Amino acid sequence: MPSLRATWSGYAPWAVTVAACREEFVRVARSFWLIPELIPGVALEDVALLYCFCRRLDDAVDEAPDAASARDALVRWRDEMAGRASPRPLVAAFLAGAARNGLPLACAGHLLDGMELDLGVVRIGDDDELLRYAYRVSAAVGLMLAPLLGVHGRDAERRVVDLGLALQLSNILLGVAGDARRGRVYLPATRLAAGGLGPEDVLARPTDPRLRPVLEGIAALAARHYASAELGAATVPIRYRHGVLLLGRVYGALGRRAARGGSAPVTPSGLPWTTKAFHLAELLLIGCRPRVLGFTAPPPHDPALHRGLPAWRGVNR
Repeated sequence: MPSLRATWSGYAPWAVTVAACREEFVRVARSFWLIPELIPGVALEDVALLYCFCRRLDDAVDEAPDAASARDALVRWRDEMAGRASPRPLVAAFLAGAARNGLPLACAGHLLDGMELDLGVVRIGDDDELLRYAYRVSAAVGLMLAPLLGVHGRDAERRVVDLGLALQLSNILLGVAGDARRGRVYLPATRLAAGGLGPEDVLARPTDPRLRPVLEGIAALAARHYASAELGAATVPIRYRHGVLLLGRVYGALGRRAARGGSAPVTPSGLPWTTKAFHLAELLLIGCRPRVLGFTAPPPHDPALHRGLPAWRGVNR
């Protein structure tokens, strides 16, 4: 099959967009210790388009001068996705690739919904609401990425959802202070109340030591989802398996370190080389386990992990 650039050579805006996305994705992937060269050419370009689509959408919200501008930007994205407005090259290229690869575009809608939740005052009531948010902004992206990497099947999608939920929980732990500066509190009110705290305490002092039990509770919740995702490692093609395992292990460790009050980089690229070496050695040991190699079947997925989630794609109910 020809590359996307060859396929779209008659559409100059798309060809330029695809090439730019590929270059950006390769650079970012390497900073996360992933090996983009393992991804076949056409799939690499589709993965890069998905990355840039999500990155630009996130930027449209976080870099907007005000909430009204961010909301207007999201309306434009929705209109382009729904065909109510002429799509810009990135959106047009993404839609073309999504149609060819059978990507679940309902998940793109979930992502847009999640971005909209970030506008204005952000408060999370309980764990179920937190997991619904994490599904929209993270698990939904994983479900769009899965078919591009050859990950298919109901049980595989359940593990994809678990990894997406866990990664977002770790991301929240890493971004408590930054989110507070934006007026956002993703720590559930029920967990804060159990410690005699409220969202206003997080906004006033996001490094308050009294938050530690709350953060450690979120880290423990993430750990359960990471463990479930790892049980499904054999559903991932061997060429990508190391990257999936490494991503979960490293982000899980970063989240736990942040929960304990330690200073943690917000991405794996900021880790010291000794820590990187440890995780790589750990990965070699994990990769030899019979279950990871697919020699033994994993236990059934625990539906309690998806408690509170609606009957969305990949959710085990």
